[in-house]
Amino acid sequence: MLERDNRALINTNFMEKKNSLNKGMIINVVLFLGLIALYAIHFIGRGPEQIIVDPGQKMAGVERKIDEAFHSIAYVDNEVLMEDYLLAVKMRSDFEAEQRRLENDLERRQRNFQIEVERFQRDIQRGHISMEEAQILEQELMLQQQDIFQLGDTYRERLARKEFEMNNELLEKIHDFLDRYNEEKGYDFILGYAHGGGILHANKAYDITAEVLEQLNLEYETMP
Repeated sequence: MLERDNRALINTNFMEKKNSLNKGMIINVVLFLGLIALYAIHFIGRGPEQIIVDPGQKMAGVERKIDEAFHSIAYVDNEVLMEDYLLAVKMRSDFEAEQRRLENDLERRQRNFQIEVERFQRDIQRGHISMEEAQILEQELMLQQQDIFQLGDTYRERLARKEFEMNNELLEKIHDFLDRYNEEKGYDFILGYAHGGGILHANKAYDITAEVLEQLNLEYETMP
């Protein structure tokens, strides 16, 4: 459902790809490029002058690049967002109300069918209907039961479609907001974090959930 569902709220593919790029890999790539540069200097040269690279200065540059890369990332806790975003709360309430309505209607039909079956059995036992009438009633009851089964399938499909449409609408609202939000913030990536998802650990320093949630709810409350 909306509470946990998710269907990955905000760009799960970027989540997995970005988190696979850990600091060790970044350092290895930069050092490899450094080796290529030293090879070119040694064998090709740039005239009589030799270029001397300070190892300490090079490593400081590596760390700075790592910090810059990671500082351009933020994340939103999907579970908190789905729990407290007012639009998500309303959608969840509407969905649950529709689900109860359909379930109650199906249960009412099943109870009425059970009453008809019990009456049919009593009439046969007491000899109130002929064999020919019993066969006709039995066929009618079988058709009624089949209709109830089909109706249950129809209701389940209706709820699944409604949930899918609600999730899409919710995702579009969040994506639209984050596009506008990030015009000022300038993050390279805003990831969606969920317990048990692709991100196994997230530093709280990059958690922007509270700020995003506050602004989302403010927009929702001021909607015409």
